[in-house]
Amino acid sequence: MQASNLGYDSCALMAHLSAHPTRRGIERVLEGLECMEHRTGIVTGESDGVGVMVDVPRDLWAQWVGSVAYAPNFWVAHLFLPKSEATRPLERVGAILGSDGWRVLAQRQHEVCSEALGAGARREEPLFVQIAGLMPEGEPCPERALFHRHLQIERETAAHVVSLSRWSVVYKVQGGARTLHAYYPDLQHPNLTSAITIGHSRYSTNTMPAFNRVQPFSVLAHNGEINTIDRLRREARMLGVALSVGGSDSQDTDRLLHHLLVEYGMSLADALEVLFPPVWSQVERMPEPKRSVYRHIRAFLGPVAQGPAAIIARWGDVCAFATDALGLRPLWLAPTDEGLYVCSERASLPLEIFTDDPKPLAPGEKVIAKVVRGQTVLWSPAAEDRLDKVSPARQGDRVLPIAQPAFVNAANPESPLTLALSPLIKWGEGTGVGGFNLRTRLAWHNFCTDDLDYLEHLAQHGAEPIGSLGYDAPLAVLHPEGQSLADYCKESVAVVTNPALDRDRETEHFNTQTLLGARPATPYPTQDAPLGYRELPHPFLLSRRLLAHFMSPEAIEQACETLGARTLESLPTLFRTQTLSVAQSTEESLAACLQRLAQSAVQAVQAGAEVLVLDDTLAFEAGRLPVDPHLALACVDRALRETYGANGHALRRNCSLVLVSGGLRNLHDLIFAFSLGADAFCAYLLLEAGVMFDVERAEIAPEERVARLRRLITGLCKGLEKVISTMGTHELRGYGRNFAGIGIAPSVAEALEIPTFCASESVGLTLAQLEREARRRYEGARANLPMRERRDPRFFPKIWKIAGQVAEGLAPFSAYSEKVAQTEQELPVALRNLLRLRLPDRAPLPPEAVDTSVGHHRYPFHISAMSFGSQGEVAFRAYAEAARRLEILCINGEGGEIRDMLGRYTPYRGQQVASGRFGVSPEMLNAACVIEIKIGQGAKPGEGGHLPGKKVTPKIAAARNATPGCDLISPSNNHDLYSIEDLAQLIEELKTCSPHAKISVKVPVVPNIGTIAVGIAKAGADIINLSGFEGGTGAARTHALKFAGLPVEIGVKEAHRALCSAGLRHQVELWADGGLKTGRDVVKMLLLGANRCGFGTLAMVAAGCTICRACQTDTCHVGIATQIETIEEAMRKGLKRFVPRDHDSAVAQLCRFFEGLGDEVRQLTAALGFRRTQDLVGRCDLLEQAFGHEWVDLTELLEPVSMSPMDYAVTRPRGVLQEALVLAPSGDESPEDALCVRCERGSRERALGTATAGALVRQSLACATEPSPQPPHALTLLDSIAGNGLGAFNAQPLHLRVYGGAQDGVGKCALGGRIVVLKGRNRFGKWLDGGVGKGFAYGAQRGLLMVQGVADSRFAIRLSGASVVAGARLTRPIDDAEGVRPEHAHLKGFAFEYMTAGVAVVLGDPGPWLCAGMTGGVVYVKLWREYGFDCAALQRRLAPSAQAAITPIDANDAATIRELLDEYRCELHKSGQADEATQIAHIAATVERDFVAIRPVNQQTAQHISTE
Repeated sequence: MQASNLGYDSCALMAHLSAHPTRRGIERVLEGLECMEHRTGIVTGESDGVGVMVDVPRDLWAQWVGSVAYAPNFWVAHLFLPKSEATRPLERVGAILGSDGWRVLAQRQHEVCSEALGAGARREEPLFVQIAGLMPEGEPCPERALFHRHLQIERETAAHVVSLSRWSVVYKVQGGARTLHAYYPDLQHPNLTSAITIGHSRYSTNTMPAFNRVQPFSVLAHNGEINTIDRLRREARMLGVALSVGGSDSQDTDRLLHHLLVEYGMSLADALEVLFPPVWSQVERMPEPKRSVYRHIRAFLGPVAQGPAAIIARWGDVCAFATDALGLRPLWLAPTDEGLYVCSERASLPLEIFTDDPKPLAPGEKVIAKVVRGQTVLWSPAAEDRLDKVSPARQGDRVLPIAQPAFVNAANPESPLTLALSPLIKWGEGTGVGGFNLRTRLAWHNFCTDDLDYLEHLAQHGAEPIGSLGYDAPLAVLHPEGQSLADYCKESVAVVTNPALDRDRETEHFNTQTLLGARPATPYPTQDAPLGYRELPHPFLLSRRLLAHFMSPEAIEQACETLGARTLESLPTLFRTQTLSVAQSTEESLAACLQRLAQSAVQAVQAGAEVLVLDDTLAFEAGRLPVDPHLALACVDRALRETYGANGHALRRNCSLVLVSGGLRNLHDLIFAFSLGADAFCAYLLLEAGVMFDVERAEIAPEERVARLRRLITGLCKGLEKVISTMGTHELRGYGRNFAGIGIAPSVAEALEIPTFCASESVGLTLAQLEREARRRYEGARANLPMRERRDPRFFPKIWKIAGQVAEGLAPFSAYSEKVAQTEQELPVALRNLLRLRLPDRAPLPPEAVDTSVGHHRYPFHISAMSFGSQGEVAFRAYAEAARRLEILCINGEGGEIRDMLGRYTPYRGQQVASGRFGVSPEMLNAACVIEIKIGQGAKPGEGGHLPGKKVTPKIAAARNATPGCDLISPSNNHDLYSIEDLAQLIEELKTCSPHAKISVKVPVVPNIGTIAVGIAKAGADIINLSGFEGGTGAARTHALKFAGLPVEIGVKEAHRALCSAGLRHQVELWADGGLKTGRDVVKMLLLGANRCGFGTLAMVAAGCTICRACQTDTCHVGIATQIETIEEAMRKGLKRFVPRDHDSAVAQLCRFFEGLGDEVRQLTAALGFRRTQDLVGRCDLLEQAFGHEWVDLTELLEPVSMSPMDYAVTRPRGVLQEALVLAPSGDESPEDALCVRCERGSRERALGTATAGALVRQSLACATEPSPQPPHALTLLDSIAGNGLGAFNAQPLHLRVYGGAQDGVGKCALGGRIVVLKGRNRFGKWLDGGVGKGFAYGAQRGLLMVQGVADSRFAIRLSGASVVAGARLTRPIDDAEGVRPEHAHLKGFAFEYMTAGVAVVLGDPGPWLCAGMTGGVVYVKLWREYGFDCAALQRRLAPSAQAAITPIDANDAATIRELLDEYRCELHKSGQADEATQIAHIAATVERDFVAIRPVNQQTAQHISTE
């Protein structure tokens, strides 16, 4: 197996800037990092790594080199070298640093205290070397000279350059902040001071931490993941950037930033704008000439650094702070009397030192700070110091106009565009039609019925089709018919280190823009050079030549105008264009053909071609074999990337690749082609099939054909955005090769530059097999054999009837098991179908002697999560009751719990906490023995569900705390799980609320699942549930069902191996689900490394499901996946036949079926000679490949796993108050009588109040009768900032007040009580802060929550019934000249997304992207007409996708607003802010005049796009 080993970093950041060098700043940063150690990975007390960047310690070095340490040309290098072989590399380092007039003045070796390290770090400890020297005073470009020596050292030696600079040095260690301080005596020296200190603590999802991956790096400290790292690395290498060998995403981003600063002489502000440009929708709103400048920089590099990120960078005495475009990482600026602090959590600082309100950086915001030594620190938005003001094109105060693209005439025979290269295709040749009908041509190119159904749905609806019940057709490598290369590849998706995004609601951030032509050579636009590129809104090209037989030229031009598309025929008029035929001569091998294509492409670009068209329309003509378009594209793209021009840039930057192919059959083929290098494509056969496939449409009107074409391409563009969103990417140009092959030979996978599994050079899809398949199709086409598109066979239709008979008691379980075994032989669909048990020689045990239990459950399997909503009430209740009788676990899917079931099934009940937080409450959490965090699953990787209002009955609304008939949209996980440390925070909150429950994390299987599993284990999870791509009972896009994620067998083996290697396997259970069908499957998964397995679809079948695959339509005729309960109701809704479920019968069927499955597990365990089924875990030596040796190589899947020599313990830090605050009733809710505490460093104190809320709820659940109302429990935090998760899962009657501020996740899923966050006082008595972090009141269902200050992004997401007051007021005119900017708002973007119920009052600027996905509740907003904030300004703040309207308020609205404002005023008065309370009273007096309401419009989702 080959899998990518991606290095992702999540972490804590902190920086200090002051006008004078101090020790206090260094100490505060180290103390702050220690406070935030919950944001790091800790195993056996040893953190993943901490580092600090400080000023060059000149006072220290002066002790060894004298006064030259203060010279401006003095430099210091810090290096790590391997201890075992340091002498020779160190000599070479000295020679490099001492060449060309440079002088080495002093060298210090290993001035460290190794005893401070933990056991793991001691084993990996490098030799630490410090070297100081002088460069010549006349060095023209000192930073470039240092950078080049840095690169030379790493290129020629085994040294890792920690830092090499005139300005700064970096100290870093594998360990925590205390370890760092103890390890380096320099950091303890009183003479080490710094005006700029940057600190970083690391949470690595790699199996083992490493010294050299600890941050900061040379320029950058980065908290986040570059989801587009593949594209960033490609672009960087094409610019000639020397990336680190095996570097993490953060290291490579640092290197690219360093390159931009040095090689192009850019300022730090400019370089960050190039690396992290604004999203396209923001650029479009810019005035000229600023817009042209940003268009240029986006063309130079592009949006290649997408993903959650908080950035702190330093260049000289200038620092930059930035967050990603969607604000997925926190970063706060805190002005203090000690200077400016910047940190992930301002709660790591005491409020008393603040001098002004701290500020969270808004999505996409950048701030530049400059230290003026001895005077001050200046800081301002980067917008005031960006490219449009400092560009070399600047002249005076005006940016020079950007030249427009040069237009050329290809018809001119004298034009230099004529390139005498072959093979050529003349326009008008090779249409590929040749009199053959469409169905035959589709068969030539391996179209299947799924593709045609998909295209038909797109052409009709402009949206992707939805399917249900997973994917049970064979893997491509097991398919009985020939497949295309793309079919062997599966898409990777975001998991926990890089959250998926919500394309449907956050539409403004998404685009499918692409570029054609030559890319700019420099990041700065110049006045005279014409642009060599054109922006296209999407990568789809039309063709008058290839579409002419079913659309007129006029219709094609009309479609181009409507879609913003271009035609192939227009390209030679815009660019120097060269066309290469993607067809293999019958006289040459495929390898020779690919080499010829690559050489021709290089020659064409060297001769001046700006667009290369790879065209397969001559394939199937005499003597021309088809070539897989993706393989040809990958070879051409790679050849151009690895051939460099005179300017040091790859030739690939000088041209674009256009793929013209009939082999592009579906969305998967298109996104795969784009990831492999296609800048645009003309999928001519796909377009024809979408418009014209059915015979009866041959006579449809031309205008309808245009409409179908428009809907088809619009739907495909939405599909492209949806695919990139599942990888945490929002701009198509950043999407990279996020794919993995199954059964692709390593040499072919290497050509594609993707990982592969289960193949070798002799087994799997090799070049020889590809060539054989091409010749087979060619010969069939040339012989004019009748051909039809293929149909993928399905497995479940062959077995569901016998499964139902077993459940009904009409057949023994053995009959079902034998039928499955027979079908697996005839139609293997999964890798496990090829495996058989290797029975030992010894005698088997009697089955009754076998213990099949795991924990307190009887069998090693469970009923997988299915929600009340996706399932009808009878089926939903039956699953839980059957699990109780069977003594197994049944997990409730995201969707709340039926009230009377709470507490009845606790030992056998799991509850799912998924992306929407539907109905999640402290009651639900404390009525479960397992709580499952669903990050993703096979059916919906990284996506949330969408339950249409027609399925939201009063019962479902009650369970989910929603409004009947109101659409329920489940967000993707980016709203509170931005990273692995956020997952750790949620785990902490859940364990605090429900300490007896185990926490499971459900993730889809992706190529680097092993490293991810280790990260999840370090986050404190008890269970890791691996979901294979073929599973899933819920509805999902048919594209995702088939192409997203990897088989569960691969996931289990990779995760088991990684956890064993890391010494963490004993810490967690591994669960597996995804298309499992028998006890035999369970035993196979245990032998591969799982502890237990999940069954979802099979549970539905046992209850009576007949596999209609239309669960989302609410028309289930057997009453399982529907809210229809009676025959009369079914008849009213138009169902012709309906069989309602009977609860007792369904329970009996489930028990009967799963007892049979458990018996099979017991018998197989006995046959293998084991007394405990759990002893089978990881014994893959008891498996062997039974057949299919010519298809796949399962050798690595069956390799034994070696265990770590030591078992390690995961530790998670907890605060003192967090443990102590399970309170007795206070008797009075006044601050004087409540428990009042101060907390200097609130970051340590997370989930305050949550333990109390959980205890109160458990008392309530234990009562046989309705509990009587309790007096309030009150906690007040004075002049402090609470850590993450304040009041998470709060409950009545708990009242929490904080005078100071709070971090992320305040009031998450609150079920009552009161949470108030107001300003606190600093040491001088000034009222400050009062703000909150991200995700305030996320999913809050009841209670009252108030905040006085600003709120970071995603305020009141999925508000579900609680009341919220945002009290920050507008005090100056708004400025929307360039659109609504979140940095100027009081709520920093994306507020009230997915709101389903509740009331909110907003007194200030609510920020952009407001109310997306809102389906219920009301938001009242105060207008400030005197500041330009009127209804028009509020309308601009509504998200483009929002289905909401601004309306006047009535008397009832006014009364509600006054009631909430009066509560807020009283809280302000209690806190001592009498003047502020008076201001609120004045606002309350003019409610009717100054407030408007935002309410959702009637929104009923079309059934065909429902996904639950």
